[in-house]
Parts: sequence; structure tokens; C-alpha cells
Amino acid sequence: MIATVLVTGVGGPAGRAAATYFAERGHRVVGTDVRKVASAATRFHLVPMARDPAYPAALIDLAEAESATLVVPTVTEELPIVARLRPVLRERGIGVAVSEPAGVDIANDKLLTAQGLARAAVSAPATCPGSMPGVEAAQRLGWPMLSKPRFGRGGRGVLVHRTLADLGRVGADEVVWQAFLPGEEYDVNLFVERDGRVPAAVVLRKTGLKEGLVGNATGVERVDRPELAALAIAAARVLRLDGPLDVDLRLGLDGAPAVLELNARLGANVLTAREVLDALDDAWRNGRCA
Repeated sequence: MIATVLVTGVGGPAGRAAATYFAERGHRVVGTDVRKVASAATRFHLVPMARDPAYPAALIDLAEAESATLVVPTVTEELPIVARLRPVLRERGIGVAVSEPAGVDIANDKLLTAQGLARAAVSAPATCPGSMPGVEAAQRLGWPMLSKPRFGRGGRGVLVHRTLADLGRVGADEVVWQAFLPGEEYDVNLFVERDGRVPAAVVLRKTGLKEGLVGNATGVERVDRPELAALAIAAARVLRLDGPLDVDLRLGLDGAPAVLELNARLGANVLTAREVLDALDDAWRNGRCA
């Protein structure tokens, strides 16, 4: 069955991956972004930025005009908005690959994520709110420590601080302070059904990071680490997330893993974990993304 899939953010790696996958499956792919970009999409539309009040209506109107039967959001900032549009899109017969708003809101907030995981005894780095002075945070977390945007995307804006002098590099945006874990970093790609089943869980080792010690992955390789997949699944269940998920983990000095963050969307490296896309395709075709 050839159908129309609307993929947002096709200029980013997750959006490009989704557009490529569904185009290869023979579907008609409609891509969106805030600027003109090249992608595997059959058709392309410019849309307002997620924070623009016009964005929700624009997305609904576009999905209806293009006769989309599935919307795949891949831009972090839009996830809370699209999650709240799910009932409206469902009424129009359009499935959406996104979790419920409550879980998405927590996943988009690195402080709430760390606090929620800690309460549930799911391993995560010690984290302090950005309202805490950096000197006090360093006393609690030790050196080196990280500052990262509380509402940021992936590894963007993450800084390693080794001394008090480094604290002057923190930007103006709201941040969290977090203990630095020195071990290898992993990317777990999941698909979680709404009944809790997990048909796809793929662990990728990050072979390089853009900023050296931190940042987005410059390369990945598949590895067999079932204990890391289990930790990522436990974190997803704590936040009650479903659909396609991207979970970043890192090892401590003792080799024990901890959850850095959860992204309630497809991951940038999902084409190396195609089982997740296959699970999404199956859920959509069989009416489980409604």
C-alpha cells in the first residue's frame, strides 16, 4: 500500500533518515523544515518554527492538504506541541509517531529527566539545577563537571568544566550542571509499543564525538550490549514513553552505565538501527499509531 508520510525537520539527520526510509519503502514522503533543504522527500514545504504560534495550525492544515496518514516529528522543540495535537490529528485519520505529552515534556527537560530517573532508581548522572551557583555545584559534583542546556538538542551546547575559571564559559541560556562520566558513550534506539512491548532495541557505540569529550556522534557501530538496552528500556518506562525513542548512555569510571538523556523521537543514527523504523512502519500500517 502506497501512502503519504509527513516527516518534519527533513534538514536534520533524524528527518533525513525517516524520509529516506519511507521513500525506499515506496511511500510518498512530504518533508517540512524552516528552510529549504535537500532530502529524499517527494514534496517539500516550508513551515514556521515550532515556537511560532502559527505552527500547530500550519502542521494540521498541511497534513490534511497532503492526505498524510502518518506524521513523524523529528524536531525536539516541536515534540510537546505535536504530542498535544495527536487527538486532533487522530480525528482526521492521521497517525502520529510520538508519545503522550506528559512523558514528552519530561524528556525535553534534562533536569526533570534526571530527577525522575533518580526517584525511580534508574541510573543517571548526579545533576543540579542551573539556579545553583557553579561553585556550589562543583562542590557537590566534583571536577570535571558539565553544563548543558536544560532544553537543548542532543550534544549541542554541552561544556566540560575543569576549574572555577571555566565557569565563565557558561552561556546565557538556562542550563543544568551534571557530573561528568569519563567512559564510552552509547546511543540506544528503541521502538516501544503503546502496550509496553519493545519490538526493536539496538545499541550503537559512538565511535567519536564532535567536541572530543562531548557533543553529537561523528560515527557509530552496532554492538551487543543487552544490559544497555535494558537500562534504556527501564528509563523509557519510567517516563511512560512509547513510539520511536533515542536514549543516550555513558559509562562511569567503574564501567557502570547511566542515562544521559532521552529523546522522544527517532535518533540521528536510526538508519544503522533499521529495526526501529521497521517497527514504526509495522505499527503504522496496522493502526497502532492512531
